[in-house]
This record gives sequence, structure tokens and C-alpha cells, in this order.
Amino acid sequence: MTKGYSDIPENWAAIAPYVNQGNMIQSVLAAKRCFFYDTCSFRYHANMQEEASDKLLQYILRQNGIIIITRGILMELASHSHILQECYVGYLERIYNSGIEVYVIYEEELQDVMDICFASRQLVNDYLVWAVRMVRHPISSIEIALQENVELQKIVDGKNKNPKDFYPRFFRKVRSKKEENDNLGEELLAICLHILSNLPEPDGKFCVITDDKGAAGKIDASFRKTNRGHQGKRIILFSTPKLAQELYKEGIITGVEDLLPLLRAGNNGMIKILGTEIYDINTQEITLKCEEAAEKIVDKSIHIVL
Repeated sequence: MTKGYSDIPENWAAIAPYVNQGNMIQSVLAAKRCFFYDTCSFRYHANMQEEASDKLLQYILRQNGIIIITRGILMELASHSHILQECYVGYLERIYNSGIEVYVIYEEELQDVMDICFASRQLVNDYLVWAVRMVRHPISSIEIALQENVELQKIVDGKNKNPKDFYPRFFRKVRSKKEENDNLGEELLAICLHILSNLPEPDGKFCVITDDKGAAGKIDASFRKTNRGHQGKRIILFSTPKLAQELYKEGIITGVEDLLPLLRAGNNGMIKILGTEIYDINTQEITLKCEEAAEKIVDKSIHIVL
């Protein structure tokens, strides 16, 4: 792994009591929704007022949801310090105390989930192969990892589809190429969602919480360019403003003042929303003060896509 990153934070013991408290495979299959955190949104929510984050967790609990944090995302949260900030530990404790199961998983553990549902090793491997093809691009840690490993490149090229250890070999190799300011966490997250979308589960079961418009665009684009023969179930992309609107619809939040702590998370009082206002035909990027956005959510004059 490139110096400066570790997939095991030095203060792992601080979060160990709050994560991985059950059988991950059973929980993924039993949950109505699985929420995957992106790095930026986890940071925002960990620094949010506790009352606001508690309402967010109430929504996830009401959805019979679980939260999943991949190792690629955890590496970014621990950064070069190899330490998870105190507020991150505190947020994981609040999630646990709310009754929501939290799993910190190595991406390759998804092979175990797929093996439960599909008997064919080639089919399970094909789902990873196709996901890699949709997400990879010429300048990326994934591309560097494949160039350095001839055997992995052969598998992705379709020349050898049956190795039992394809998942761990691929993900471990790619994580070892993690570098500062790359998008590896989000790219691996996109691959994970691609794989899981092939499970015999309903549309919308798998969700990504992200306030990184660039990362969201890449995840969405990777699904859109997948041909019909390989398209799986639909996933949901949630930004914090979109979650705020969902909380209002569910009655968990009832007014403008309660919306503001959520809408102000990670910004200077201005937010950019992808959506439509009442007279719009096409989705567009809308820039608003948080107070204006809250008022539009309450009077139902805006629909937030992301």
C-alpha cells in the first residue's frame, strides 16, 4: 500500500464495539435498505448537530436499514494520520446506540454475499469483471493495479473467469495503490454497488449517501453506460439535502428550523441542488441559500434529485 494509508486505523479498538455486531451476509439480505456512506457525507454527518443526526438515523432505522462503510472509504477517513477523528468514533457510537447495524467491510467480502445467491463461480466473477470495466478509466489507481498484475488483467479481459480468489486478489491489489486526492474510495464503492445490483433484490435496496457531486456523477454514469444485458437493479443516490427532503416527507422533521442543521452540513450557507423547481421541465443545478431551500422543501416547490 502506498505509504500514508492503512486499511486498519490505529484506533480501530475505539470503534470495534460499535461495528460488525452480526452476520453481515444475513443483515444485507434481510435489510430493506443498505446505506453505503461516501467519505464526504460521513464527515458532514459526524460533525452535524447531534439532534439533526439523530433524526437522520431515525429515518434509516424506520427504513429497516443498515449502514455499510467499505475499507476504501475507511482509509480516506483515517487519512495519513491513520487515526479516525473523535467525532467519527462518536458518530459510530450514536449509530450503534440508535439500533442500526453498522458494518465496516473489506470490499472482497461481497463475494460471500454473491456466493449465497449464485452457484456459478464464473457468474459471480463476471459481475466483478463487468463492474471493473464500467468504472475503470485510463488514469486511475485501478488501471495502475491492472497494469502491474498480468493475471488480474487477463481475468478482466475475459481470458480466465474461474479463479476462486479473484475478489480478494483484485480488491487488495487496488487498495494497495491508494494515493492522496485520488477517487479510489468512490471508484471501489461504485464497483461494489454494481456487483450488488445483480442480486435478486428490489430496486432501491442499495443506496449511496454522497454529497460529492463528482463522485455521484461517476457512479451514475457507470450504471448508465452498462448495456441492458448486464443492467441490475436500480440504486438510490442520496445527498444530505435529498435526505432532508425525505425526512420532511416522513414527518420526522416538521419545519424550516429543523431542516436547517441538515442543509447547512458541510457548506457556508449556500447549497447546490440537482433537481427541479415547480415550473421546471428538466432537472438542473440550482444554487440556493439553505434558508431558501428549507422553505421550498416545506412548501413543496422543489424536488431534489441529488
